[in-house]
Amino acid sequence: MFKNALIVIGWDHPIMQEIMNRCHFCKRESFKFIKIFFLSLYLGAFANGSVSTDQSSFDGKAVVIDINNYSFIELNQGGYLKDLLEKLSKSDPQAIILNINCSGGLASEVRWFIEDFTKFKVKTISFINGEARGAGALAALSSSVIYFRNDTEVGGEPDRLDWRGRLNLLPQRFTDLTYYDIIEDVSKTFNEDVIRAQLSKGVCDRDKEVKVNGIRFSRAGEHLVIKKSNLEELEIKGGVASNIEEVLSQEKLSAEIIHLKSPRIVIEEKLTPLPVKEGGSFNEGSESIVDDDLSGFGETRVESYAGKIVVIPIGMESLVRKTKFEFIQRIIKKAEEDQASAIIFDLNTPGGIAWYTEEIMLSDLQNLSLPTYSFVNPKAMSAGALIAIATDYIYMHEPSTIGAAAPVMGNGQDIPEAMLKKVLSDIVSTADNVARLKGHDPAIAKAFIDTKAELTIELPVITSEGNLSYENAFTPDSENDLLVLNAWEATQVINGKKVFATDIASSLEDLVQKAKLKGEIITAKPLGFELVGDWIVKLAPWLLLFGIAGAYMELKVPGFGLPGFLSLICFGLFFFGHNVAGYMAGFEAIGVFTLGLILVLLELFVFPGILVFGLLGVFCIIGSLIYSMVDPLNLNWDGSVNFSALGVLLGGPVMNVLIAFAGALVVALFLMRYMSSVPMIRWMVLEEAQKDGPALNKP
Repeated sequence: MFKNALIVIGWDHPIMQEIMNRCHFCKRESFKFIKIFFLSLYLGAFANGSVSTDQSSFDGKAVVIDINNYSFIELNQGGYLKDLLEKLSKSDPQAIILNINCSGGLASEVRWFIEDFTKFKVKTISFINGEARGAGALAALSSSVIYFRNDTEVGGEPDRLDWRGRLNLLPQRFTDLTYYDIIEDVSKTFNEDVIRAQLSKGVCDRDKEVKVNGIRFSRAGEHLVIKKSNLEELEIKGGVASNIEEVLSQEKLSAEIIHLKSPRIVIEEKLTPLPVKEGGSFNEGSESIVDDDLSGFGETRVESYAGKIVVIPIGMESLVRKTKFEFIQRIIKKAEEDQASAIIFDLNTPGGIAWYTEEIMLSDLQNLSLPTYSFVNPKAMSAGALIAIATDYIYMHEPSTIGAAAPVMGNGQDIPEAMLKKVLSDIVSTADNVARLKGHDPAIAKAFIDTKAELTIELPVITSEGNLSYENAFTPDSENDLLVLNAWEATQVINGKKVFATDIASSLEDLVQKAKLKGEIITAKPLGFELVGDWIVKLAPWLLLFGIAGAYMELKVPGFGLPGFLSLICFGLFFFGHNVAGYMAGFEAIGVFTLGLILVLLELFVFPGILVFGLLGVFCIIGSLIYSMVDPLNLNWDGSVNFSALGVLLGGPVMNVLIAFAGALVVALFLMRYMSSVPMIRWMVLEEAQKDGPALNKP
């Protein structure tokens, strides 16, 4: 019966997809949801009846499809449109009319739509019945005829994506969030219509100047706008109409109208929660369908961020190790789950690893429903500038600087030319996309990274003589010709808007006041293991020193005692801390270290004097210690190590090992000389001479 019901309704039915998505999050309540599921199937057979209409019912009719602000965002409506276009392609309608009131959407969704819609051979008409920006503008251009309501136009700045659904339903590919990346695909779709291809490029890229037949319709930096008066100049058929009936009248179509309504919008300001069992019955309005007792045993209890302003400090070393990024990602995720008021990045960093920074830019900071702020206090250089670009608002402390984000090797040297092109193109593309999404100037973002990017914005200046002159608003970094902005430059108003930053703030409290944020300010702090890992990394030379010294003392003293135990504790803490801190991808270093110990013991107690086992053992021990401390900083993303940076890569670990061995040698010499006279450890040494006793007395 269950299987037959699925066949009747169809797996792709919007209501069924929603029920299955919701059931996925509640495996323990699956039996109850099966009951709800069957009820929904029954009701779903009557919902959206227009989509389930027999294909032959479209023949000879004028089919009207609503395109609204959720058509290219909400997944139910996306499935509805796909199903509908497929049915229309198998029928013979007289005309298909898009009733458009749409000001944005996901690029990937509108891309497939216009690809399918432009394939129809029947007359396709767009009626602009409100907004037609972003995805709505591209949908309008995909039809052969465009009609405007009196007070409408096509194009303009699209609305920022305002996602209010579950984050797991938001497409993870970053290119779904920007029209810039679909320019080539859209151009190919309109390949046979040069004018529409040019117009679509103007919709996708505001930095592109649009000229048609010698007439300029938009300048670089402006959003393309098409008005009803431009139809003749653009050689587009259409006109002005007040409603759908008037459109059909002007097109001399006498077909019956079938107006297909979109499925009910399920994305709301607050998502309606699923019912949860409480006291033997299901009640609406619960926050979660998961029982409280499902939390893991022994889970660390951390403070809730609900309604609070979460400050994430980005310091000098915050962007140089994977565990630091994992800490940042954990805080971002928790702030989103707890519905915090906002996230503020308190930036004071010279830079860090580009690869992990890009991951935060492209994934973590783009899937948030809460606002994000950057407070440059006082430096956001290199990777710090990239983090700032990925936030919604940027505030500058005075004085402060931001920029100079060109990728370099771990030792600060320039990347080899062959690899630089690959690395630079990736980072520039990322910064450009993120800047467009967040409303920042992509030209400035590029100038931060690429020395070849040219940026000239003139500011009016009154000279000492009282004359008006103009000078470049930005002074490139004299050393590497990269753009660096100070607080004054970043907050200047040019052409009616701030150059890069929102405003200047004297402190976090001042930022909160100017941004009109509400909630308690709370600074994110590492958890226990994260903090322990950082401390152990800093104490690595001392742990090695006492570990080596303890091992030496254990060899000098018969049996296994306190020195051996101390040595094991020190080496154990050393490897544990570096593993927690993210320096060790696996346990290979521990295995090599253990092998080295075995070889040394074989040399001392089984094959004394051979030296081969001893040398190999010492080599394994030293190698494993150095390898455990190597920071996995790697800008060559194919996994290889660049030997030009090998000295810098191994410099710190080798120095730690040398300090440890030198310190252990000093401790060993001290013990050799004074061990017998130190009260606390004197018991471990045999006395030099025995007093006279019965066995030693002369007969």
